[in-house]
Amino acid sequence: MFESLGMMFSIGLLGSLHCIGMCGGLVGALALGRPAIWWSGLFIYQLGRVTTYALFGLLVGLVGVSLSELGGTLLQHGLAILAGLFMIVFGLNLAGWLPDPLARLTAAVSQKLGLGRLAVSLTGEARLLGWYGMGMANGMLPCGLVYAALAMALAAGNALQASSMMAVFGLGTIPAMLLAPALLRRLTPALRGRAMQLAAIILIGLGVFTMLRGGHGNHAGHGQPMPASSMQHQH
Repeated sequence: MFESLGMMFSIGLLGSLHCIGMCGGLVGALALGRPAIWWSGLFIYQLGRVTTYALFGLLVGLVGVSLSELGGTLLQHGLAILAGLFMIVFGLNLAGWLPDPLARLTAAVSQKLGLGRLAVSLTGEARLLGWYGMGMANGMLPCGLVYAALAMALAAGNALQASSMMAVFGLGTIPAMLLAPALLRRLTPALRGRAMQLAAIILIGLGVFTMLRGGHGNHAGHGQPMPASSMQHQH
């Protein structure tokens, strides 16, 4: 359990540079449109995102429980391999070695939800509930990093654990998102590119590790001693 939570936090932390590129504009509009950064609003905005991720985790966790009853541990290991594949694909995209297949969809959903207009309307208001709702809506945007995390949560086969994993994943993205206004001003494109490539390599490594662990799990039952009751039944 703690290993899974630690991995989810690492995925969120390492992939958060991508979050700055995808969602940093919304954060910048919220923060930079005011005379001074309203840190309370920015923090409650992040909690809104984490809430959405946790709810998504609960949902896929319930689905995972049903799938586990149908397919057992074999299906869980298959889902772990799928999660690792998602992470590798996202890592390649994060480094700029693979186009983002969700870019157009994300922009379309953002426009459909009216996040840009909502961000502009909230810049002059100090309403925590509005900023919290903005964060929850932001958490619904299609994102490869979120889908990779959801795949891992789905493989957990436990609703509460899956929700906790997604909440911890969201917490991992908070540091970079809180610093997004400053990073958007000070981080040069070259430096940001190198940082994203380093994070991508680590994420790809985590993806490979997840796939290997899932594949190894498929054979975990081989070579185990037979239960005593089964041995007695054979005589």
